[in-house]
Amino acid sequence: MSFAFVSDHLALDFAATVAWRTTRRRELLAEPEDFARWAAEAGVVDRLEAVSHAELAEARALREAVYRLALAAAEGEPYDFADVARVRRAAAHPPVRLTLHAVGRVERRGGVQEVLATLGASASDLLGGPDHLLIRHCSGEPCTRLFLDRSQAGTRRWCSKRSCGSRVNAAAYRRRTREDERS
Repeated sequence: MSFAFVSDHLALDFAATVAWRTTRRRELLAEPEDFARWAAEAGVVDRLEAVSHAELAEARALREAVYRLALAAAEGEPYDFADVARVRRAAAHPPVRLTLHAVGRVERRGGVQEVLATLGASASDLLGGPDHLLIRHCSGEPCTRLFLDRSQAGTRRWCSKRSCGSRVNAAAYRRRTREDERS
């Protein structure tokens, strides 16, 4: 299984490591190795080793706080300050270290705490800055992914045109075809 990175922001892609939250909830970070793989695929670190079950629980708690805060921002609803405090605590640690090896080649190194700090800083930047106004909820059912709407008109509806957008358009096409056949 590989992860999808379509939210246009690292913190929102991290929050999307639970799929279909309200229907067929699917935990994408089921094992410590899954978090290590996600961090590498997301480009946070080149490689993350030895994630413990306790660190995985900490990562999931941060993810859920980020999701709740981003959802509150998308819906213009109040948020829980405990979630803000969790993100702040994560961001207080040193982030992943970048080392330039050559033009076009950088090494990203760190352990779980550095990855969580980087994710906390990413969420802080998103939720504390003007981009929090661009957070949207995918219109595709049963998708629960959040994304940044950077479209010129501000009318993006789906997390991904290839998955949710395609599914919605195909369903609409089938519905129109059935209606035409009945006519």
